[in-house]
Amino acid sequence: MLDLDRLPPVLINDRVQQDHAEIPMTRMKIIKANSEHAREIMGWFPDKESVFLWGSPYTRYPLTEETFFEDIYWSRINSLVALNEEGEILGFGQFYLKLGRCHLARLVVNPKYRGRGMGAEFISALMDYGAEQLDTQEFSLYVMTINKPAIAVYKNLGFNLAAYPHGDPKLENCVFMVADHG
Repeated sequence: MLDLDRLPPVLINDRVQQDHAEIPMTRMKIIKANSEHAREIMGWFPDKESVFLWGSPYTRYPLTEETFFEDIYWSRINSLVALNEEGEILGFGQFYLKLGRCHLARLVVNPKYRGRGMGAEFISALMDYGAEQLDTQEFSLYVMTINKPAIAVYKNLGFNLAAYPHGDPKLENCVFMVADHG
């Protein structure tokens, strides 16, 4: 079994991290993402590495509206954003039914809110919403092994490493995780 604690540290996105001390936690609402949201989210990925880490090797860089919408299956997958009370986007994520589970995809937190627990709060809310919409309490996701902060969040939410589902292409440096939420 893969030992996640022995993986190299994450160097991706370090330059978009900011001092979070002055940003208070906030209440969020989850809504369906629109094209305007997508355009803002595209700006959260300053380089090829950050796009790869978030969207997989299948997400083309540089991002353009056309490739972004195509590569993340915008019109075929539930795409949601978390907004604060001022309407600022806090996070983005997708979900769909995969092998009887609510499969979470392309999860990301606004760079200025990273490192403050926003990811766990957002993903938990997305799980609640997805569970209700898809009538399941089981979840799955893929994550790049170098994304240790995301793996830590997922573990804290009850996700564990699992074997790749039969028929899924195993991506290099990527693991499959599952959780029950009930």
